[in-house]
Amino acid sequence: MLYIRQARVQAPGTTNLHITDVKYSTTITGPLVSVSRDVIAAVIDAGGHDFRTRNDVTGAEATVVTRAGASGSTYITTIADNRETNNLLELPRFV
Repeated sequence: MLYIRQARVQAPGTTNLHITDVKYSTTITGPLVSVSRDVIAAVIDAGGHDFRTRNDVTGAEATVVTRAGASGSTYITTIADNRETNNLLELPRFV
């Protein structure tokens, strides 16, 4: 299991937030590796690894999956479970 623990968004400070990059680790407290959203999506789609969000502050977690956007691009999201605290956009930001 790999844990996405931080997210970078395309337009911080606006209401139109698109994740461009994430930082993940192989354990819930391990060192972070920065990669693009496209790399994570490709790994998930290839069946190589399972990813979960992991909020270091709240401990909230959720399964991460890929979806096809209206423009045809692939994006990553969490499986809906009626808890906003474990969503990708709730993770701490990095620049």
